[in-house]
Amino acid sequence: MCGLIGYSSPNFSQTQSNELLKSGINSLEHRGPDFEGFWTNNDNSLGLAHSRLSIIDLNNRANQPMISDGYILAFNGEIYNFIELKHELESIGVDFETSSDTEVILHGYKKWKSKVFKKLRGMFAIVIFDISNNEIILARDQSGQKPLYYLLDKENHAFIFASEIKGISFYKNFDRKISLLSLNRLFSVGFCEEPLSIFNQINKVEAGKYYTYKIHSQEIFKSEFWDLDDFIKKDNKKSLSEESLLLKLEELLLESIDLQFRSDVPVGMLLSGGVDSSLLVALASKIKGDLNTYTVRFSKHDKFDESIHARLIADKFKTNHFELEASSVDPSIFDELIYFYDEPIFDTSVVPTFLLSKLISNYCKVAIGGDGGDELFGGYPHYNKLLKIKNKSQYVPYVVRNFFAQKAINFLPLGMRGTKTVEFFGNDYKVNHPNTSEFFADSEQSKLFKFNIISQIGNSENNLYKPKIYEDFIDTATLHDFKNFLREDILVKVDRASMANSLEIRSPFLDHKLIEFVFENIPSKLKVNKNSRKILLKKLASRHLPKEFDFQRKQGFSLPLSELVRSESWKEYFCSKIDESDPKIFNHKYAHRLLQSQSSFYNNAERMSAIIFFMIWVEKFKPVFD
Repeated sequence: MCGLIGYSSPNFSQTQSNELLKSGINSLEHRGPDFEGFWTNNDNSLGLAHSRLSIIDLNNRANQPMISDGYILAFNGEIYNFIELKHELESIGVDFETSSDTEVILHGYKKWKSKVFKKLRGMFAIVIFDISNNEIILARDQSGQKPLYYLLDKENHAFIFASEIKGISFYKNFDRKISLLSLNRLFSVGFCEEPLSIFNQINKVEAGKYYTYKIHSQEIFKSEFWDLDDFIKKDNKKSLSEESLLLKLEELLLESIDLQFRSDVPVGMLLSGGVDSSLLVALASKIKGDLNTYTVRFSKHDKFDESIHARLIADKFKTNHFELEASSVDPSIFDELIYFYDEPIFDTSVVPTFLLSKLISNYCKVAIGGDGGDELFGGYPHYNKLLKIKNKSQYVPYVVRNFFAQKAINFLPLGMRGTKTVEFFGNDYKVNHPNTSEFFADSEQSKLFKFNIISQIGNSENNLYKPKIYEDFIDTATLHDFKNFLREDILVKVDRASMANSLEIRSPFLDHKLIEFVFENIPSKLKVNKNSRKILLKKLASRHLPKEFDFQRKQGFSLPLSELVRSESWKEYFCSKIDESDPKIFNHKYAHRLLQSQSSFYNNAERMSAIIFFMIWVEKFKPVFD
């Protein structure tokens, strides 16, 4: 893994160039502490810096930026099929000086141009300076595992890009104005959806796309090299038998795991004790012996302690198993985490993910995890719930359902059990996919902030995000979560938490060949029905996991948040953060009232944590709200 930052500007002096590149890359040092590399052209109009976490080819010759015949490249990520691509390039006369995946991308682009991105199996954020064509190419992997942000300031003839927002923040004309649309989406769904970021001036390179920046004209052209929509084809889903699906799924998983074990440093495996990570360990044991596995242990919170289930798998497959004791979690960890989440997300599982990453980084530089399994195979509880409600709602006209749902929602207190069910019942499933996140409706956001977000962004902007609706409801739901929740929450959480500890986490479920197979061939009835989830994946897992394994659990690495928020230390911390927050931005009375409402009937622990996380973020990054 790595961090990168670069720019194009005819107005930069050597001092400005050094200031941006050195300050920016220093702020990203956690992503790659092994080496820092810099490149600028003769007149300082172009610059690129890279911080490296050495995983493949540890020799200095593989450091970045890498230069060849007028092409300058830096990238963050790993290309798992680089050996096969290298052989392909060698067969057409390309000579290599390193054994790195970086050089494979560089020569691949020289030979195949943008077609190289479709050939890459891995996770990546790539920057290429094509000097002869006066272009800068930015590309991001199919799932969006690796981040890449950019700022285009045409007035000052500047184009800045970086792995994290904090790198761009050193640009002297960055105005820090917050995007009210992104703020609204953040408090609605818990994250900022691409291509926007939390700041007006900064955007994200979208997953599965590459952007061409024309240096002289300051124009950006966006092109797509992969889109999951292309693989949802109903006819194909009837062509394979269940047994054929299982055999092909196992084959693709084994291939993906095998590719992702390619490394010149030790590789470990995350083991939560759930189906996804347990299956990966089971299959990995067929490929590699002497596996190291890691989990988090909450011994004082039995409901959240997965260690006994992880130990079952570790014992079965004779892994070297390590447990992190995390019973006592101090709320001040929010202050530590905020630096790494310069674009906020509202997911408290960042805490155990961060703690686990810190543990693993003492043993290895690379770990394999189970991200993507829920979105591919239908693992979230809301799939069952939505399927039942959708089927029942067809017997009641939408106008009637929506009327009574809105009345009830306006009456029910925030956080009261059953409120989300009422909201789902009032949704029009023919044209809209409901918001499954439980954060803040527009009316509640207006109470929290001292300004009216909704009136300032306008209705047209507020309705900007509309998921594609398919005939098959589970296709719609899983694709929506893949493109939104997975990309903007799960993968952001894992990237920042692991990179904060200079650890690389790989995800075999997110090999794009496997993703294509799943969405193109596995019918929804083998993913979700009204009572079951991950149907096909669990059938495969049952062939490999112990008979006593509990397939009905859905936990993963999570935090016993409701219990913690009721403790005195957490209450005191939350209260102090509310009182310290800017009263011109936040309604303190509303925030305190929400904190006091936490009980067995009102579950506002996640909402309360979201508010506190954002208050700390505002204090740290000082965004401008007007």
